[in-house]
Amino acid sequence: MAFITEIANEAQWKTEVLETPGTLQVVEVFQSWCGPCKAVQSTFKKLYFDLNDRPLKFYSVSSERLSSLKEYVGKCKPIFLFFKDGKQVEKIEGVKAPQLNRIVTELSGKNPPPAAPAAAPAAPAAEAS
Repeated sequence: MAFITEIANEAQWKTEVLETPGTLQVVEVFQSWCGPCKAVQSTFKKLYFDLNDRPLKFYSVSSERLSSLKEYVGKCKPIFLFFKDGKQVEKIEGVKAPQLNRIVTELSGKNPPPAAPAAAPAAPAAEAS
């Protein structure tokens, strides 16, 4: 089973990353001329298996494939983007395994239970005559 999904197009990016609530998506943005970073593969694999009870997915995508990632085209270092509920919540430039471990572990924690609904206001007391 592959633990990293490669994003092929904008539609997949939208469906897999931007429209998946409650899951931390870790996205490695790489350049087509050098491919995904092999140095970080073991870190991701360990996190994938150590945190398999958490809502967590790993992706890789070439910056040249998506117009929404054009700001990363030509970068020499891999970029790691962290998304939750369709919003980018963190970014790391370069291979920094301890920082990747910490951020993934912190951000992939299970979502807290929803807040209890507020109690209905008490009915006004009846006036005594």
